[in-house]
Amino acid sequence: MLEKILLIGAGGLLGKDLAAQLKGLYRILGVKSADLDIRDNRAVNEYFQRMKPEIVLNAAALVDVDKCENDRETAFAVNASGAENIARACRENGSRLIHFSTDYVFDGTKGTPYVETDPVNPVNIYGQSKLDGERKVLEILPRACVVRISWLFGAARENFVIKTLNEGRAHYKAVLEEQTPAPLDVVADQISSPTWTVDIAEQTGHLIAHPLEGIVHAASEGYASRYDLADFMFEEVSWDVKLRRVNAKDYSFKAPRPLFTALENRRLNETGINVMRDYREALREFLTVYAGHE
Repeated sequence: MLEKILLIGAGGLLGKDLAAQLKGLYRILGVKSADLDIRDNRAVNEYFQRMKPEIVLNAAALVDVDKCENDRETAFAVNASGAENIARACRENGSRLIHFSTDYVFDGTKGTPYVETDPVNPVNIYGQSKLDGERKVLEILPRACVVRISWLFGAARENFVIKTLNEGRAHYKAVLEEQTPAPLDVVADQISSPTWTVDIAEQTGHLIAHPLEGIVHAASEGYASRYDLADFMFEEVSWDVKLRRVNAKDYSFKAPRPLFTALENRRLNETGINVMRDYREALREFLTVYAGHE
């Protein structure tokens, strides 16, 4: 009998690829926010008692950084209290937990990739709420695995890569029609590790098979600014798209963003289970599969 995995956040950007990757290897019970409100402790406990999962993957989160800044209460209810409710239910039912967190627990001032033991200091409500969730999970379940990930891209939902590709396609079409479109403004001073959700899903399979406890970083190897990422994409698909470098401060974001949050997968490397690729290799395959690039 295959082990039963409860995948919370199955409808999200990461959740859909987790389900696709692990299907057939495990019995996957995928739940979306409409199926289970993780803010409701009683509902979480009742669901766990009924389903009795052996492994739980918590990919549910409020990830809209500006929305979190505008609604602190909801951000903490989902990202902190929701994580706490799941951890308590795992403890009561003897379930293993892999909980996904974020690079935004760091303030971005280190200047080199962050390792798992680096001091945390989030600069916005999203990062604060996710850090609170990390701490609650590990207080309740010291043997849980908290996986920090960064700058996700994938096909399931809009993200920076999809949005930029769509804007670039429109720009390139205008160029082909002999128009002169304005350059695309892209932030050049925000840097991190762009990571394909498919690769996170594969890495998660290895973490299930080779359990680690505590904080683990799982991001693409290498790092780039958003500008560098856009430039690489358009070069790969051979689109003539003009870009203009801008700084994060030029945008009227509600929430401040850390400027450098690249992650180093130190624990994955030390344990020999790191399968994360260079972001350029992953992005190249993503473009081939999902953007019609041959």
